[in-house]
Amino acid sequence: MTGGPPDSARSRDPGAAQSRGGPGLRGRSTTDARQPAPAATAAAPSRPVAVSAAGWAVLAVAVLGLALGVALGWTELVVVGLTAALLVFVAALFLVGRSSVGVAVSVLERQVVAGGTATVVVRVTGEGRSRQRARDAELPVGDRVESIRLPAVAAGETREVQLRVPAARRGVVQLGPVTLVRRDPFGFARRESARSGRALLYVHPPTAALTVATSGLLRDLEGIATTDLTDSDIAFHALRPYVAGDDRRHIHWKSTAKTGAFLVRQFEQTRRSHLIVLQSLAAADYASDEEFELAVSAVGSIGARAIADGTTLSVFAGAPRTRGEAGRLRSRGRRELLDDLSGIHELPGATPVTGLARTVAQQAPDASLVFAVCGSTVPARRLRAAAANFAPGVEVMAVVARPESPPTLVRIESLRITRIGYLDDLVRGLARAVGA
Repeated sequence: MTGGPPDSARSRDPGAAQSRGGPGLRGRSTTDARQPAPAATAAAPSRPVAVSAAGWAVLAVAVLGLALGVALGWTELVVVGLTAALLVFVAALFLVGRSSVGVAVSVLERQVVAGGTATVVVRVTGEGRSRQRARDAELPVGDRVESIRLPAVAAGETREVQLRVPAARRGVVQLGPVTLVRRDPFGFARRESARSGRALLYVHPPTAALTVATSGLLRDLEGIATTDLTDSDIAFHALRPYVAGDDRRHIHWKSTAKTGAFLVRQFEQTRRSHLIVLQSLAAADYASDEEFELAVSAVGSIGARAIADGTTLSVFAGAPRTRGEAGRLRSRGRRELLDDLSGIHELPGATPVTGLARTVAQQAPDASLVFAVCGSTVPARRLRAAAANFAPGVEVMAVVARPESPPTLVRIESLRITRIGYLDDLVRGLARAVGA
């Protein structure tokens, strides 16, 4: 037996995000609940028996009482030692045995918006030949542990317990493993056995339904022209003399008739619109946690609209894998993007918005529209320095989060700065930016 508090229910993975606040879990047993998604990881191994301070004290009394009583011939000490030893023996009997049940934990709503509630399902299956009685168990939910009561199950029977988990804040909440707990009636010790894997609950940031399509912010809906010349594209550049091998479909016959020499059309090569959204994770770029959360919601709103519009999108808001890179989030689908946004947080040593823009400009040189999202501590001069890292002709729009402040829109050359106090201000700010 080992001393100290048990590890299986109290230890936490530092990479798992937190779930703060909210009432305790309320469970109800059911036999016909919907099939939940499978657990995220395999079941954790069982933990050893944990002995409380009272348990160690009684054990010490038993050993010392018997030893001193026999050595000194004190009958009273022998009686005390035997009584303490009997209590330890009876307590140990309550910890003996094996539970022939299988337990799995999963989430019905894998994604839930901050402020909502998710439904967690704990499934219990009888794996032995006899009926298994109801048992106490513990379910870690983020940084807290909830006690639940697992129902009795017959051999081969499966029953489920549904729990309502409040998702007060954005984050990635780790659920499980479900741990069966055996206790003695004296409170001397407890035995734990982890019986399930872990599941993840993604608490998404709130997003706003943008009424302005992201393509509406671009100057050229068909693509952004470059200085590279080509013989076939949509952006006309000039006429040049015909050269053997040129496509005759590009001969400009009116000019050819006037000059008497064959002239062909020459085009500027265009590239497909590429929208970049970058968010600073530097703690110095935000005055409060509320600003950071508002900025995350703005990134999610812009990204979700771009995905719905079918625009080529890249979102940079994560921790970089290697030095000199910017962390890129998944952006192929709305769910993937919001899942990744659920797990980001402020980093004291992260690159500020100006340095991040410089790195992103190197990683995505084909950008045509850039959203730079940050907090109110970033002045306009730094935003202009961030915008200067992108090629001429690239539209840059800075979104500055400052909760409860009036919305504003300022244009400085090719840079547009919109300050939002609420998430709905982003909708109006983009609508104004289209006409600015």
